Amino acid sequence: MSKTNQRKRSKKYNPNKLSAAQVQQNQKLAEMRKEASQVYEFSMSFVSKDVRDFIECKKIEQAEIFNRFPNAETIPYHITIGAYNFQELAIALVLEHLNAPDQWDIELAITMSDREGEYKGLINVNLPFTVPKMTHLELWKGKKDCYIELGNGLKKKGWRGLDTEIVKELEKTKEIPDGFGIDLIEVRISASASFRSVNCYKEFLAVAEWVNTGVAENKLSKLWIADQVIGHAQSIGLEGAA
Repeated sequence: MSKTNQRKRSKKYNPNKLSAAQVQQNQKLAEMRKEASQVYEFSMSFVSKDVRDFIECKKIEQAEIFNRFPNAETIPYHITIGAYNFQELAIALVLEHLNAPDQWDIELAITMSDREGEYKGLINVNLPFTVPKMTHLELWKGKKDCYIELGNGLKKKGWRGLDTEIVKELEKTKEIPDGFGIDLIEVRISASASFRSVNCYKEFLAVAEWVNTGVAENKLSKLWIADQVIGHAQSIGLEGAA
């Protein structure tokens, strides 16, 4: 028997040795983890009234899906995200993909006009907000244990939710004549945040691809239905639609 054959027969299988495909898969997962942990800049712009009108219209048009799940605590993803025109921040917030950002930057452009029957022209009011670290639900609904920077070293305790803060700030704006009411609120929200997990990052990329290929509404509808069936519901819901 030759020495070559002896070497071949004495070679043992190593169960811990990874195949080339496994090595490649692990490398890809490591890269995905790295990408998911990075901080990304997100933003979205919308008109408050348009969001609410869109959702109310869809609740009528697609009553079947609401009737199928009468106890659902959230609005179907394709409707909530669609109300914000499938913008990336809307995707990430509705599907809870992100860790809470260190701060939220909010810019409001509010158009107001006379409500007492006398035409006095239009007034445009710009309100900026810088809100400290909190979840997006707290951003809309409020958070008591935080401090809001007011400028000049001044702070106030507590965030009362975006809608309430808007009203309170308008009440303090002396340039608004008596009898004026809100016609339009244009909102821009921006934040820098990382993804909660690799799976969240993967889902975000998948939904973004659905948007690009025109199948987002159908796919998100099926995703929401599946989540209702298994009892996993997430979304900012109607109260989170500014």
